[in-house]
Amino acid sequence: MSIKVALIGANGQLGSDIVKHFSQSDRYDLTPLTRAEVDITQPESVNKVLGAQNFDVVINSAAYVRVDDCEDHPQIAFDVNAIGALNIARACRDINALCVYISTDYVFRGSYPCPNNENVFPDPINIYGISKLTGEHLVKQTTERSLILRISSVFGKAGSRGKGGNFVETIIAKAKAGAPLKVVNDMFMSPTYTPDAAQLLDSLLQIGRTGIIHGANRGKCSWYEFATTALKLANIDHPIEPVASSEFPTKAARPMNSALISFHLPLQDNSARRFEMRHWQEALADYIQSRD
Repeated sequence: MSIKVALIGANGQLGSDIVKHFSQSDRYDLTPLTRAEVDITQPESVNKVLGAQNFDVVINSAAYVRVDDCEDHPQIAFDVNAIGALNIARACRDINALCVYISTDYVFRGSYPCPNNENVFPDPINIYGISKLTGEHLVKQTTERSLILRISSVFGKAGSRGKGGNFVETIIAKAKAGAPLKVVNDMFMSPTYTPDAAQLLDSLLQIGRTGIIHGANRGKCSWYEFATTALKLANIDHPIEPVASSEFPTKAARPMNSALISFHLPLQDNSARRFEMRHWQEALADYIQSRD
């Protein structure tokens, strides 16, 4: 019997690849849901959609992700990222479904040089991070069955609807246009390729994992290294100037090191099946090749 899964935020950057990956497997009976079909900020809408079917798993990949805009519109950030998460967690509790909440590296302050593992105390420094951490707490407090998957610096074919594309595409487009490029070299993160995150989520569901898991691709890099690697892989010869983040002041503070690492990977089940997130350079090469 297949697992009945509801995916909220199905047309987002990660959601699109979850749909693609899960739809290829007979393990899942997937119901993709967009904002047109469910408004997570309204409990009546959530209960009407989720309560109507006996879902085994509900994946909440919907989020208000405009980090700077969150500073100006904290109410929207908390309505979507926190209250929306609470509404879904309550519905999951009522139908006894596993609640999967997609979170972020921005729950960390990022003041230490080492990558952040699941045991590092979260201490966000902007409204976006605070709203997502609040969502995490509300999910954990509301339902006993939850999986919180933290990802970071996401890139995938669908781009980010909330941000108008992804970082890789922006860099490539500017390079092809011959525009001067400056990219910060003192902020570090772990890129996350959305097909890999979708496959990880599949593996986590198969072994019944709950709790908090960091699901970024392995390794860390600066935004400058990420940009230069993308252009090299795309065979684009265009200079990028490394600069300090102080040259690009933003309304919302950003963690200087939000790189993620997981104590729980690689996964291994009783059949000795093993899954590990590949290195970000390998994932980026796959992404660049898929654009051709």
